[in-house]
Amino acid sequence: SVGCRSKMVVTCDIQFNQNEHGIYFADQLVDGAVVLQADKPKNVKAVILNISGFAITKWREKRFGKTRHFSGREDYMESKTYLMGSETSQIFTIQTGTHTYNFTCKLPENCPTSFEGLHGCIRYIVKVTLVIPWKFNQTYTRGFTVMKMLDLNYESPQIKIPITSENYRSYCCGPCKTDPLKMQIQLPQAGYVPGQRIPVTALVINNTNIAVSEVRYALVMLVRYSSPAPALHSCLERITMTTAKSESVLRNSTRSLTHELLVPSTPPTCLRSCSIIRISYQVEVEARMKGWYSSQTITIPVLIGNVPLWQTPPVIQQQPRGSRMPALTEEVLLQGNEMSKEGEQQSVTEALDEQNVALTGVQSPTDIYPELPPPNYEESTHTMRGDVNEDDLHAFGPCEFAPLYPVYAVPLTMTPTAPVTPEPIRGAYINQNFENDKI
Repeated sequence: SVGCRSKMVVTCDIQFNQNEHGIYFADQLVDGAVVLQADKPKNVKAVILNISGFAITKWREKRFGKTRHFSGREDYMESKTYLMGSETSQIFTIQTGTHTYNFTCKLPENCPTSFEGLHGCIRYIVKVTLVIPWKFNQTYTRGFTVMKMLDLNYESPQIKIPITSENYRSYCCGPCKTDPLKMQIQLPQAGYVPGQRIPVTALVINNTNIAVSEVRYALVMLVRYSSPAPALHSCLERITMTTAKSESVLRNSTRSLTHELLVPSTPPTCLRSCSIIRISYQVEVEARMKGWYSSQTITIPVLIGNVPLWQTPPVIQQQPRGSRMPALTEEVLLQGNEMSKEGEQQSVTEALDEQNVALTGVQSPTDIYPELPPPNYEESTHTMRGDVNEDDLHAFGPCEFAPLYPVYAVPLTMTPTAPVTPEPIRGAYINQNFENDKI
């Protein structure tokens, strides 16, 4: 619980029953209590309980000497209850002592996962307002975490198989053109959860006469914030979550390199449930060339869920209701994630996210898979901490809030396989436009 003491005589404590940290999945029932402790009688017009969920975006851009402001808002739930008094009531007195008011509220089935970012948030709060006659109201707010269940076991089977991508590039060395530098990366599967490690195998065939100084690996989170019409616009936040690097690759030589990237505590992929904040993930491998030559980068999109791939059949046998898509084709799975471009196209993670629907009535992932080790719930270290009182000048108590996400200690269901040399994959894509050559 979180206690909040005003400068007056009332203490407000917002509690969640049998849920100390306030962590819920969409479609669950939020069950808690508001405890008011009065040191002496206090006159109020009303005590109001508001439970709300919303997404907001806000940022500004400066172009040609002018600053433009962009913002957006999307509401998912809003409830208002008078714990004492009413909209038209006169003055009531909170008597000395402890006063407990229980509350329950059903979360919407498709509300998106909580998130706090640089230019916006998806936030769920409980707010208690003491309406004070002839004075400013006093408010006490507590944030809580909501997660939309993204069960990897109900996604396309293609996220369970190895995924490979490759590209080529030649370099100009004076009047001559080198033989190509070929890069191929392979992942054992496309779906992961926080706590797992992504084995990344990179095959670097350096047929150029330029050495590769090092190969860098990164797991990257892409967050696109949008403002709706009439000021339709968006901006991208790129967050590097985990990195690794390996040794050099000499000219005219080949090396196969494998490194693991830990998936830290983070929200799941979100590309459909919120229209103004979209979250996706990708693995990037960069070959850094010696000298003044530019790097070569290749990426593969990955799907981050909050229920891992699990071999034991679920307790709930039926598919989640509301699935709107047939099984994904290989062509769809391998298409590039263009979220890093302004004119973005539908990506594999967007298509997969569209197919996932929250399981109705499910209490937690371990209720679906009893043998699944329960996760720890941890704060994300690469996202922001939000201020739940940022728009309230007369708030009391703690203001910072950070969502908690499940982190598992479970192995991958698939075993990493050695890299092969397949035909070039049409879905491969790179993050740079190479001026000298075309892929």
